[in-house]
Amino acid sequence: MADQNPLVVMRSGPIPGSSYFLEKDEVLLGRDLANDIPVPDAEISRRHARFLRRADGYYIEDLGSTNGTFLNGSRLTSPHLLRHGDLITLAENTVMSFEMPAAAARVAPQPSQTVYEPGLYQVPTPASQPAAAAQTFQPAPSVKPTAAPKPKKKMGWFATFLLILLIVMIVIGLVLLFMPASWWCLISFNSLTGCPIY
Repeated sequence: MADQNPLVVMRSGPIPGSSYFLEKDEVLLGRDLANDIPVPDAEISRRHARFLRRADGYYIEDLGSTNGTFLNGSRLTSPHLLRHGDLITLAENTVMSFEMPAAAARVAPQPSQTVYEPGLYQVPTPASQPAAAAQTFQPAPSVKPTAAPKPKKKMGWFATFLLILLIVMIVIGLVLLFMPASWWCLISFNSLTGCPIY
């Protein structure tokens, strides 16, 4: 039965609150929708990791993913036995918790959560929760800090100098273009042809 199988709950990531029963000997998870647990996140590999059922329990194994699989903060390099309350991190932002019904006195998911059933993608869970359910560790969902807006760059002193120089050159050019001929003679000390000699 599904209520005897371990449960994986996504605490943070693309679908926070979703939960999946591990009912097969091998449960694949990754970005590809063909996986048993699809995780639609660009940082997750197509086939990122897998859960393996063995005689002594469920193991988590990284499948050579680009951004890694972490168990309680340590990067996985080989299959590792899971215990109730273990936190599994895929890449950086997706955190899942591993829960054993016997160890947790079978905590039912909240009405807003979803449960993985074989043959179905995700099915809503019942809204009832046992009164004697034990509290489980639920880390706060990770929130990406938003970058403060960058202030507009002020025009540097060199750019200001160039702008002033350009304006001065344009004014000088216009004055030289439209000044009377007598001024040309004055500037050249009457050395131009056509200037009167005093």
